[in-house]
Amino acid sequence: MAITDDRSGAKLPDISSVWRADGLTEVVVGGKQRFGVEPAEIIALIERDGFYLGSLQSR
Repeated sequence: MAITDDRSGAKLPDISSVWRADGLTEVVVGGKQRFGVEPAEIIALIERDGFYLGSLQSR
């Protein structure tokens, strides 16, 4: 499973490649929002697609 801030998916490895962790992020229902999105939505999309494509918020 993966979370990326690159909407194009360019940071995701090819389907036939080995995926390697670049860090860990805990996403739990009722927990902290990521990318301005509720954790339940992120979890649902990861379960459906195997990854979540998020957008970094402007600072």
